[in-house]
Amino acid sequence: MAYSQMNAGVNTDSLVSVWSPELGLDPSEETKIADWVMEAPGVEKIGNLLTLRKIPVFTAQTYTADANNAQRSSMDFNVGTTPVVTVSPVGKYSAVGLEPAMKNRAIHDGAYRNAYKSRVMASLKEAQDIALFALGSSLSSTVSQADIDDAMVRTALGQLAANAKGKFTEDSVKLLVVHPNELKNVWNIPAIKEYQIRGKIGSAVDLKMNAYGLVWRESGNVLFNAGSYYNPLLLKDAWVIGWNEKPHFLDVQWDGLSENYIAYEEFGVAEYFDTSGVALVTT
Repeated sequence: MAYSQMNAGVNTDSLVSVWSPELGLDPSEETKIADWVMEAPGVEKIGNLLTLRKIPVFTAQTYTADANNAQRSSMDFNVGTTPVVTVSPVGKYSAVGLEPAMKNRAIHDGAYRNAYKSRVMASLKEAQDIALFALGSSLSSTVSQADIDDAMVRTALGQLAANAKGKFTEDSVKLLVVHPNELKNVWNIPAIKEYQIRGKIGSAVDLKMNAYGLVWRESGNVLFNAGSYYNPLLLKDAWVIGWNEKPHFLDVQWDGLSENYIAYEEFGVAEYFDTSGVALVTT
């Protein structure tokens, strides 16, 4: 009986290495707050320093009918000051250089370039959120405990309603962004679980988080400072973002044989109305 034997260490002609044509992308944080906060009102460019003006709240005085009380010298006048908020720009860039051997030998050259460009742009968008979330530690109104629960959210909403006054209504848009560490606790809130069962219009079709009239989002860029996460609950005018240059790619640049993709942005962020925000501080 004749037989043959293939030694994998010697006869490897039948073995083929195959590369997938798809380019997988490592995860990056999506924009969760920069696309939501108020843009600097009335300006297209913030320049070297943008100054936003605010008119203070006045109170009405009680008048008692009397000839002396009717005189201007006996009247209490409100002080007509104009508080200001300043926004300073900061430039952010992201760049990658692709050398010719990589591009020339890439079978899927277009997909290869586009994948790198998407990574560059994602980093700029993430930088906007990081700058905004850093404002969380300056919010005057806070609710603190180990983890988010139903009572904490309701307490924070109550504080927001008290501080924002007429800006807070049942229909006003409110955003709560939580750190992913808190999702297990958020999903345990009864109002969240009920919504996930019902769905948007009575059936479990659209399982977005939607309770207490809030827009719920999560982001790993939520500020972590001194052992605490500052999960912000905001009306739209709590924070503001302004632009000199929105994220864009410069013309492709060559440095020797390296083909360089450079993206740039210049923006500024600031706390606009402190009364329009509450920080849910968790550990």
